[in-house]
Amino acid sequence: MESRERPTPVAVSDIATLLGVTVNTVNQWRKRAASAKQVEPFPSAAGKVAGIDYWWTDDVLAWAERTGRLKG
Repeated sequence: MESRERPTPVAVSDIATLLGVTVNTVNQWRKRAASAKQVEPFPSAAGKVAGIDYWWTDDVLAWAERTGRLKG
């Protein structure tokens, strides 16, 4: 049987740490996503836990790479 890694859920503060930016920057990306027309919007939250939005790490990293926000 093939073993697969489970996706890792991350909150806004985790995303900020992962991408080397501030929480405010992540929140700005989220706000822009609602009205984005020419840039790829920040991914929608995958769900909520205890009222807090979360995303899958793989989705956030793929978005950051596609939009040039992944620091190398």
